[in-house]
This record gives sequence, C-alpha cells and structure tokens, in this order.
Amino acid sequence: MDELLTLEFIAKYLSPIQVKSILFVWSIVKCTFLLVVSIKILRIFATGLFKKVLSRIALQERKQQLITLKTIIMHVIEAVIVAVYVMNMLNIFGIDVRPILATAGVMGVAIGFGSKRFVEDAISGLIILLEGQVRVGDYVEIQGVSGVVEKITIPLITIRSATTGSLCFMRCGYIDSIINYTMNYSYAFFAFDVAYKENVTHVINVLKSCFDEIRSNPEYSDKIIDDIEIFGLDEFKESSLCIKARIKTKPKEQWSVKREFNKMIKERFDKEGIEIPFNQLVITQAQ
Repeated sequence: MDELLTLEFIAKYLSPIQVKSILFVWSIVKCTFLLVVSIKILRIFATGLFKKVLSRIALQERKQQLITLKTIIMHVIEAVIVAVYVMNMLNIFGIDVRPILATAGVMGVAIGFGSKRFVEDAISGLIILLEGQVRVGDYVEIQGVSGVVEKITIPLITIRSATTGSLCFMRCGYIDSIINYTMNYSYAFFAFDVAYKENVTHVINVLKSCFDEIRSNPEYSDKIIDDIEIFGLDEFKESSLCIKARIKTKPKEQWSVKREFNKMIKERFDKEGIEIPFNQLVITQAQ
C-alpha cells in the first residue's frame, strides 16, 4: 500500500526529468556512502584483528614486522575499493568502462616495458618486507643515511634523518646494504684510553664495578640484557693503552646506556686517579 502511495505521489507531483535527477543524485550518494562505510569497516576490522594477533606475540621485532605488513595490506585493499568506486561512478555518469579497461590494458603493457625501475623497486621491497630486514620504528643506516624508519611501502622506505630531521625517501631497488641497529638486541661499545702508567687489572676492576652500579640502577636495569664483556687491553697507542668493552642492551637502548656508563666512568676515573690522556700543546718561550 505504501509503495502504491509513493508511486502515485511521484507520478502526480514529479516530472520524469525530476525523477531521473533524484535517482542520479541518490546513486552518487549511495555509492559514496558505501565507499566511506567500506573503508571505515575495513579499518576497524583490521585494527581489531591485528590487535588480537599482536597480543599473542611476545617478540617486539615480530610485532613491528606485522605492523608494517598491515600498513601495506591496508593500502592495497583501500586502493582496490577506490578503484571499484571510480568504476561505479563512471557507470552512473553513463560512461562505458569497457573501452577504458581495454585501453588501460594496452597502456599497461606499454608502460610495463618502460617500468623496469618500478618493478625492481617492487621486487626488492617485497624481499625486504618478507625477510623482515627493516620494520617501522627501526633505527637503520641505508645508503649513508641514518635515522628511524617512519614508513615502508613496496617501492619506498621513508627514513627520518637522525642528524638533520629531514625526511628521506629511499627507493628499494637502489638499496645495496642495510645496517639495522635495533634488530633483536644492540651493543653499547666502549673504547677507553688510559695512560701507560696505569695498572690494566685495576682499570678493568673499575669498569666491572661501574657496571654493577649501573645494573643495580632501576632506570637502566631493564635496558641491559647481559653482563659487560671486557675484551681487555686491545691496543697500544702512541700515548695511551686502549681497553675495549661492550654491554648488550635491548634495541634502541644502547645510546642511553652508553651515555650514562661513560659519565660514571669519568667520575670514577677522577676519583681513582686514573689518567685519561689527551693531546696537549706545550709552548716554550726562548729566554
């Protein structure tokens, strides 16, 4: 009954052109609404699914890799949804998409012959992602640029430079080597120079004592994974003895541990009277 009343109202008060205009506008609104809702539902579903998956994974490295893959998968799916939306909009406007698809296929073949660089970038990017060489949040050095990875797509890796703060875009196809400073664990490396007159055994005992002190500090105890490794007297330099050591830390924590440990060593060396040699210029005035 309601449908009959509606049809009678349309036939009585609206002209065919007005009806066609209303249906045209309604088709656009409906198509756009479905686009927005589809992307929104996709994001909510993907976020909830990945949260459940991440909650069951203990390794932080694996979590970062999944977050990176999630970003790429979301971009691909959203691109497909937008492509379907564009095709529907063309149909609404009365444009036949079949010739466009045929032309796109021919152009795709032509572009494919000239897209060698893009293919190289895509293949290299997939290998990097699948092997987990780089993840979002890692501190890396690529092609001489050091910084934190902010974004990874199949052809590009985006790095925020640690020195200048600039955003660097690295094409995956041009990447020859990657140095990842935050994969699984890190090392705070030390090379202490002391005077030749110093007792090496005493210096090593001071290093161990300082490590015990920093290990007992609640602020740094969670950052340190293992005991300090002291390699001993590593090198006889021109005016000093070089004693090297390293501390195994959690990813990205090596710098804070190194700064604090260096501070403690300087204070303890001053207290113990251990000399740290440095270049000096002596000027003798002729009488």
